[in-house]
Order: sequence, then structure tokens, then C-alpha cells
Amino acid sequence: MPYPQARGGVLRSGRGTLRAAGPGDGRDMSVRTWVGRFTIVDGHAQEEGPWLGSLIRQRPDDDADELYVVVEPASEVSAGYTAQLVDVIARLYAKDPLSLTGALTRSLRAAHEHLREWNRKSLKEHRVAAGATCLALRGPEAYIAQHGPSLAYVLSDGEFRRLQADDAAFEASLGMADEFEPRLTRISLAPGDLVLVASTELDAIVPAEHVQRILERGADDALSELYMLARGRADFSLVLLSCFEQREEPPDYLTRDGDETAAATAPPLGDAQPPVAVGVLADAPDTAPALAEASLAAGGMQDFLPPQRPIAEQVREITESTAPPPATGVRVRGDSATPRYRRSTGTPPIPRIQVPRLLVFGVVALAVLGLLIWWQLPGSVKESREERFGVLLADARGSNARAQSTDDPGARRDLLTQAQMNLADAEKIHADNGEVIALQADVATALGVLNAVFEIREFTTIADLPQQVTGALAVTRAVVGGDYAYLLDAEGGRVLRVALEGDRAAETVFSEGEPAGFVVASRPVQISWSAETESLIILDSQRQAFGYFPDRGSLPLTVRGSDAWGSLDAIAASAGNLYLLDVKEGQVWRYLPGQGGFDSERTALLDPVDLSDATELTVGQDVYVLDNERGIRRFSGRAEAPFPLAGIDRPLLSPASLTVLPGSNRIVVADRGNKRVVIATPEGTFLRQIVSPAFTDLRAVSVDEGNGVLYVLNGDALLKAPFPP
Repeated sequence: MPYPQARGGVLRSGRGTLRAAGPGDGRDMSVRTWVGRFTIVDGHAQEEGPWLGSLIRQRPDDDADELYVVVEPASEVSAGYTAQLVDVIARLYAKDPLSLTGALTRSLRAAHEHLREWNRKSLKEHRVAAGATCLALRGPEAYIAQHGPSLAYVLSDGEFRRLQADDAAFEASLGMADEFEPRLTRISLAPGDLVLVASTELDAIVPAEHVQRILERGADDALSELYMLARGRADFSLVLLSCFEQREEPPDYLTRDGDETAAATAPPLGDAQPPVAVGVLADAPDTAPALAEASLAAGGMQDFLPPQRPIAEQVREITESTAPPPATGVRVRGDSATPRYRRSTGTPPIPRIQVPRLLVFGVVALAVLGLLIWWQLPGSVKESREERFGVLLADARGSNARAQSTDDPGARRDLLTQAQMNLADAEKIHADNGEVIALQADVATALGVLNAVFEIREFTTIADLPQQVTGALAVTRAVVGGDYAYLLDAEGGRVLRVALEGDRAAETVFSEGEPAGFVVASRPVQISWSAETESLIILDSQRQAFGYFPDRGSLPLTVRGSDAWGSLDAIAASAGNLYLLDVKEGQVWRYLPGQGGFDSERTALLDPVDLSDATELTVGQDVYVLDNERGIRRFSGRAEAPFPLAGIDRPLLSPASLTVLPGSNRIVVADRGNKRVVIATPEGTFLRQIVSPAFTDLRAVSVDEGNGVLYVLNGDALLKAPFPP
């Protein structure tokens, strides 16, 4: 029986493809690829993270292909919103029925539109963008797709290339660019080729010339050195693709060079083993079996043939010899874990799990024992379930009763929520119990009353500013005074006036670079309406103050000591006084009216306090500050007082504007993140929330309490509706 041989052709293994050189040379050559990767998140190294992901896509009747995605926020603001892009790109790529390049383009375009939709509804300073680099691999072909901030290097056939998107500026990134045109690069892989995809921060770590020298050292050294260079960064991602050729040595019994070592490893042939058969197999593998039999016959062993080796054993030996080079010592997951960033391409083999027979018998015995216990003790189990049902029902009944008797809205919500949870658990035991159903209805009604939701279905549009004014536009503040609404356009550097009644178009009443009285105005940054003087107070970027009077135009106002402010963050006018929020100094200053404006000594209203996250200011009987982190903060006298918003169903999220209604002293806040308007008492008790389908981009709210009208700045449109009493 002849020895089995490795013939020319293709042999598939669990990790890659072996391409044999063909018969006659006695050896096989395989071309393989492997991919190493790591990401550093908040200074900690791991295999994948929010900016790096991968997947294997298997199409029917087609080879599997692999995708590696590296995403990079284009700004600090973008980091919190672009982490989900890796998942968006990967999911769409996996489901796309198109070709490899078509799937790349469509998945990137979907990520682009995902961010653009957010940016359409956001302020300019809140817009987000990202760069992306996708590496797709199928067999010996690799494709790189790039858009926005991105970076890739290719070392192929001794040629070193740097790849990046045609325009990596913020305005050309995913989510910002008007025209979506990703850069696609096709690479035909050959042994020795390397492809590196990384965060653009690699430019700050090492120059391109040094990257070339690192890659020329080979994949093993390159990946280790790149990790050592990048490990000190807070956030960094890298993918390294290597293509290499591996020589396959046939099993020992197929190659004999005639030396003593080879002879020692040959299959046993009995006491008489002719050495002539050892050297012939290497030179002529196709004739080796016949020569072996002839030599055995010459030695008087015609009836003895070497034992046959199973085909499966030979294939397994050849497959094991094609494993990629051993992993480097780079540690990327914990202090003692084995590095896992290096992985051969292709579908990984499914591990074989052997379950001990004794363990199977043990599991079956436990299952039988459990069935016996359930059969023998059904009464006890049923009794336990009934006892728990009674406890849950009693607790829910008691919580509901206490909620109805308390005057504290915060305590009432806690009690009703607890009753609702107990009833949900009781329903799992007896879904059709009449008392459970009745109590659930009572609790739901009580929570509905406590939520105090007032929905406005229709608004009247007073002004759609993009249709009425020219030039750049980004309205950030809106106040109502007299018969007009005044809008601060931060992008256009102007103040617009819109008539509350009639169809008159918006007009510019104050503009950067234009004279206001005898003073040339700078860019306006703060506005507030003074009911006592019936004028709009305007402060510009040079800390100059102006008063706009509807019948007389703009006049300069005096504000003493404006150069001593730490910062100018918000203003409010109340009872003829001017109040100013100074975040840098952690203070609110008050100016009494004086000659020609506010030519008086300023007064500090607060004890030392941290106002680093404060954005808005309003004044009634107390001083109220809007804080990005802590919501509404109330200061009574000089000390901070509680403002709990007791009874509200959800805390404020990204509040945008804050006002005090002078008639009732109620507090009104535009809760932008929850798309609602919240109304509370001066002490911080929640009263009502106003919701509407129109609140798609809520920016500011103003109320004409006397006429019962609510004015809402939604995006760049001014809307009005009846204000609930």
C-alpha cells in the first residue's frame, strides 16, 4: 500500500487557505493572513471598544469576508455621540446584500445620515462629526474605505503609502459634509504585505518615516512596538493586517535525506530496514512507494508492508503546521491575560467539548430529584406563592392609601411607584385577580394626576426666521417685551425684532459694527427686557451696554466697573435693577439704576459658591441660576436654598432657558432634553409640564402671563399657543 502524499492544489483549513506549489518539489507553500488589533479606552488596553469593532460576514455560496471599523470623533463634543457608529456600520454591513464595496459605501453613508439627522436638530455648538476607516478583507483582496479624519498605511512590494480621506476637516466629516464621497482603496495582498489602520493620533506619536521603518521589521515586531508607543494615550485604536507565506514540510516519513536523524524518525520496518529506501523518497515522491516495496523484497521481507497512516491524521498534521507565527508578548487585557488582539482571518474552528459521563449522570439525577420534590410538595409551593401574593397585595394597598393621604408630592410619587411595582409582581401570580386590577387602575390614575401633563397639539407660527432674514442664523435667546419678541442671533451678530401680531417680517434692530447712538456696537452676547423702562438691555462682547427703545432706537448705557467682571455669562432685569452672572468669580452682581444707565457700585448677592456649570440667570423674590449639572439652583438671601422639583416624573435634561413669571412668581424652564416646558413653585415644587409634538428643537420659552400666551423658540422658528392657567 503506498504512502499518502500532498498533491498540488488547494487545501482549506480552519484559519486561512493553503496553496500548494504542486507535485515535484516535495514541499507545499501556503499564503495566509492574520489581523492583530488593540484599542486603548481611558488609558486601558483591550481588544475592542467604542471606537474599534469587527465582524465576519458570511454570504450564501460565497467566501466569508471580515470587516474592521475604526471610528474617530472629530471634536470633543462628538465623543459622547459617535461611539454608537461602530455598531451602526457593522450591523448595516452584515445585512447589506450588495458587493463588498457596495456594502462598505452604504453602511458608511447610513452612519453619515445618522449624524446629520442629529445635527439638523441641534445648535451649531452641539453639532457632532466623526471620521471612519473601514478595512474589509476577502481572501487575498483588501479594501479600505475612509471618510473624514482617518489614517492608514500600506507596505506592499517594498512600496510604502499613506492613505487618508481627501478632506479630513471637521466640515467634511461624517455628519457634516454636504457631499458624501468616501475614499475607496483596493489592495491585492501578497506575501510580505502589511496594512495598518489607526487613529490619526498616530501622527502625533511617530512620523510617517518612522512608521515605515517599524513596518519593515515585520508584523511581530511592528505590532509590539506600535503598542508600546501608543499605550500611554487616553484613547487610541489600531488594526494591523499581515500577509505571509509559510513553507509546509511534509511529514517525516515522506521526506528522508539519508542522514542518521531522518533514519531514526522513519516508520519501523522490522529488524531489517534497508537504508536505500530512505534517500529515494525525497527525490522522487511519486515513485517512492514502488521503490520501497522493491527494497523490502530484496531484503527478504516481501510479505511485510509499512502500516498505513489514516488520511485524517495526515491532514491534521499538515493543518497544524500551517498555524500563524507565535503571538508576541504584548499584554492587552489585564496584567496576566494572554494577548487576544492577534487573530487569523476566516471562520474560527468550533471547539470540541467533551462532557464527562459522570457529570451527565449527576445532572439527570438532580433533575429526577427535583421532579420528585415538586411532585411530593405541591401544597407547600402553592402555599408559599399564595402567601407572597397576599404580602404583595397588602403592601400595594398600604402604599396607595398613604400616597392619597400625604401632601408631599415627592413622597406621594415614591409611594405610588412602590405600589405599582408590588402590583406588577402580584399580577405575575394571579393576573385575573379583581383587586389587583382595581388597584392598578387607582395607582395609574393617581400617577396621571401627579404627572400633570398638559399637551398642546397646535401652535401658531409667528415667524419662520430662515424664510425672513438673510445670512448666517443661529438664535440662542428670546425675550418678549411690549408688542415684540427680541431674538439674539449669535451667528449673525445681531438682535432681531419680531412683531407678535400681524404679518410683518423680522427686522434687525441692533447689529455688530453698526453705530448705536454715538458708539459703534460689537457682537451682542446678552439681552434682557426691562419692564420698568420698557426697553431691551443689550450687552456686547466688549462689555458695552445699550438700551433699545422701540420708539427711539439704541442708546449707550453706563455700567460701572464692567472691566472688573471675571466673565459675562447671563443678565437679567428685575424691578429696574440689572443682575449679572459672573461664572469665573462665582458671583451674581446687582446694579441699581443710576444716571445714564447703571452708574452705581455693584453688590455681590451670594456667599462664595461654585457656579462653574451655570448658564442662565433670572430674578424674582429669590435669585435662580440654571446649572447644566444640577438643574435649577435657588439662592435666598446670600445662601443656597433647596429647589427639589418634588413630584416630577423625570429630572431635567439639558435645560435651555429659565424665567420667573412676575405675576405669580412661578418658575418656567425649557427642558430641552425631555422636550417639554416645566412649571414649578418658587420653592421648587413641581406644578405642571407642557408637552407638544412641535417641541423638536426647544431652545427658549417666554410667557405673557397677563394675556395667557406661551411663546416658544423651536429651532429658528417662533411659535405661540395659549398658556394653561
